[in-house]
Amino acid sequence: MANTVVGSESDAPFVLFTGYPESDRILLPRPRCPELATPYDEVLYARRTCRGHTEEPVPLEVLSTLLATVFAPVDYIDCGRCALFRRTSPAGGARQELDAYVAIRNVTGVRPGTYHYNLREHSLELLSEGFTSEEATHFCADQEWARGAAFLVVLSAVVDRMLSKYPTPRSYRVMLLDAGHLGQTFALTATALGLGPAQTGAFHDSVVAERLGLDNIGSPPLYVLAAGYPALEQTAAPPVAGVETFRRTDLGGVATESG
Repeated sequence: MANTVVGSESDAPFVLFTGYPESDRILLPRPRCPELATPYDEVLYARRTCRGHTEEPVPLEVLSTLLATVFAPVDYIDCGRCALFRRTSPAGGARQELDAYVAIRNVTGVRPGTYHYNLREHSLELLSEGFTSEEATHFCADQEWARGAAFLVVLSAVVDRMLSKYPTPRSYRVMLLDAGHLGQTFALTATALGLGPAQTGAFHDSVVAERLGLDNIGSPPLYVLAAGYPALEQTAAPPVAGVETFRRTDLGGVATESG
């Protein structure tokens, strides 16, 4: 792994970009996707956590658009002693301490495997070959819905990048908040692109870290995002609440069960 190291307000060096220069890479197409012009209210209310996916492969162009929109730099900002960058999501101290690792199972033109998303050059850097439905399920703490996802995105923190700005235990809280920001942007963008997003904090930490080459201390995985084309029947989704649901529900401390 190679990193770009810069200074900060406190002169503490930190890693601005993570990269794997010795890895084989796929240079991704630059996104031009009209689906992102879908009205905001349609996307917001259409978003659902998807627990069932089809086996239709996701086109590389769609994955490329998703990664660029959620994780790539929008622009750069001058912080006095260094240049930092801005994403489409908020980030504490603009440190952008979260890296995206992509486990691909079913994307057109991409061999299954685990990759690092190099946001500076908009590429996928190959870490290891092969990724199966069984591995996807095991990644996500053996949750069956994960086996159908076309790909998983693991958000991993570069702890020193955040500590360079906030050298306190609160940094960990900020990193978790930032992961949530990225997770929401991921879900909305995936929805706009016609994908079914899902997300989970339940995963086997050591399994994920080992497969991605993370030390699980200075670079721990924090969040797993998933997507693929949604199945017409979401059999694992809870049913829509009806009249009987509310009759047996205690609303505001008042029992509404009718005799």
